[in-house]
Amino acid sequence: MSAPFQCDCCWFVNLSKREPKATSESDHRLLGYIRRVNLDMLWSREGSTVGHSLGDLRKAARMSSILDLTPHHVSRGPWPVGDNLGFQVAVEILRASQEKGRNSSEYVQFDTVRKIRSGYTNAFESSPAAVLESIMFKGDYGKSYHFSKSPLNSLLFRKFMTGLEKRMGRLVYQDLALSTELLIETLAMYELELSSVDVPWHRRRSIVMSGAAFVILFGGALRGGEVLLLEASELCKRIRDGKVHRSAPHVLVPLMGRFKGENGERNVLLALSSVTDNGKIPIRRWVERLAATLIHEGKHLNVGPALCNQDGYVMHQSELNKELWEMLRRIQISRPDLCAPDLEIENKYKVFRSFRRGATTRAKEFKVGEDVLNMNNRWRKVQNKSGTMPNLPMSDLYTEIQQALLTRLRFSKCL
Repeated sequence: MSAPFQCDCCWFVNLSKREPKATSESDHRLLGYIRRVNLDMLWSREGSTVGHSLGDLRKAARMSSILDLTPHHVSRGPWPVGDNLGFQVAVEILRASQEKGRNSSEYVQFDTVRKIRSGYTNAFESSPAAVLESIMFKGDYGKSYHFSKSPLNSLLFRKFMTGLEKRMGRLVYQDLALSTELLIETLAMYELELSSVDVPWHRRRSIVMSGAAFVILFGGALRGGEVLLLEASELCKRIRDGKVHRSAPHVLVPLMGRFKGENGERNVLLALSSVTDNGKIPIRRWVERLAATLIHEGKHLNVGPALCNQDGYVMHQSELNKELWEMLRRIQISRPDLCAPDLEIENKYKVFRSFRRGATTRAKEFKVGEDVLNMNNRWRKVQNKSGTMPNLPMSDLYTEIQQALLTRLRFSKCL
């Protein structure tokens, strides 16, 4: 066999410490899950690979017979009573996969149920026994490694996970890229709303917050959570910087907080083109409106979130999602050529990645090089290149930005 295997009833005894009862419905159900775990383990390897291995063993046995030797026997059991290899966790994962999922009412996807293994692994590796018995060693460049006795690293469990993934597959539901045309139409509808005297203040405020968030997300190719790190006092302080520039008018977007994949708090200062080359995405106009709103409400006096409610608490991605979905639903009605009427908007577009994917796609369409893409996302690429990067104050960051300003603006200008 290509994977550890034991008959269903033996595994039942290992898990429950008793023989299964023929009249018990729960025992029949558990035996079914045990059989499924065994089958997933067996199918972790391709049938041809198993066939070749069996053929090699038969060939070796024949060679022993020719030499008048007893063929070497590899014991296949019995297995000791107990579950030290993660079999019960495998059963739990199978049961969890039958729950109602987000994208299907019949099952949960592999990438979701596999997180049960991560939960157990984290719990095990932080336990006193694992910490005290851990053996560490260092490899190249000081990187540390350790040996783990976690049952979820056993050959049995790893084969089960491989077979489960092969059987279930991985269905990836990516956010659709938001096109430049959809963003332009959204901003045009916002402008029309703002031009009406009948629009109440709370709606005007929501439009300004959303419009500014959308152009910054797109211009900087940010993820949804990153734009919420926009800081109010520094934004208002620097709103005039770059407005009148000899060759490259721009607007500064200060982000402050903890970014994914980084340690500690980080200052990031993005320089975005005041307006895109096609003249249809006026980034500065929307950022200036946001700054004016913050100044009007007195939120520029202290450090705090720029994208916030009237009480000063940071907005949530769900609020931006609702606003985006509402605008796209309007576009579905007025411009079906831009947004198909049968498109399920709420399942396809989210601020988390739709703006980032849309902006990156647009930049690549205009043949923007990888160096420019990496510079635009510099805190993910450049800052971590040497392992650490000093966290500079905003004034020093702007000095550093000015040295390569034209290159930094190429990304947002082409959108």
